[in-house]
Amino acid sequence: MQFVRNGPDIPERLLQAHEDGRVVFFCGAGISYPARLPGFAGLVNRLFDELVQTPNAVQHTAIKAGQFDTAIGLLEADIVGGREVVRQALARILAPDLSASNATATHEALLTLGRSRKGH
Repeated sequence: MQFVRNGPDIPERLLQAHEDGRVVFFCGAGISYPARLPGFAGLVNRLFDELVQTPNAVQHTAIKAGQFDTAIGLLEADIVGGREVVRQALARILAPDLSASNATATHEALLTLGRSRKGH
């Protein structure tokens, strides 16, 4: 079944699974780009900037290897105030700009897709 002209053909089995509540949507950080939120690499870079920290050799290696969660963990271990300071900075960085055009459009579409025809 196609919902949009020239769009993808959605298999009937998937539609039925959705109706039965057996479908889970997995989304990456990209759905939040319209709200001006960074991807994982940008988040880590902004985190180090926000905390006025320069990555040490080990942190730099983790960042370069795309091991961003490791880099954040290493930062938490190194910085005065540790995890609490880092988490507070993350919260500031991850505040969405809801005034941006289409900031929540994809999120709203996912909520719509997540509902069955009965509205559940």
